[in-house]
Amino acid sequence: MIRAFTPADMDRILEIEAQAFPKSPYSRRIFTSLYWTNPTTFLVYEEEKEILGYLVYAAEGHIISVAVDPCHRRRGIGTQLVWEVFKNAKGQCIWVEVRETNRGAQAFYEKLAFRKKGIIPKYYWTEDAYIMVR
Repeated sequence: MIRAFTPADMDRILEIEAQAFPKSPYSRRIFTSLYWTNPTTFLVYEEEKEILGYLVYAAEGHIISVAVDPCHRRRGIGTQLVWEVFKNAKGQCIWVEVRETNRGAQAFYEKLAFRKKGIIPKYYWTEDAYIMVR
């Protein structure tokens, strides 16, 4: 089930974040800010009262962050979360930044019809990011 994030979800979101992005995980402070600026577009995926993934996006279509617990990947959870953006974003296109070295994420977005449209140098401090657009 996909539902809105609540502050009570924070500890679990931080666990998933640390596992998914060990090089540069978002902090509690960043997630709190994301919640306050995107309260209706900060979503969690939950099964049997356990949060297995999350997604934060801006209403105009910018995917800010999406992650799934590594033990539950390849089950379509990330795809279901991203489809929420497709259904509800207000902009003409959907876009996301992906590490140039993150081939898995690039393949995930390409399966969802995203295409590489540009590069942001040093977006991840020492690494470039692809801008992927659908």
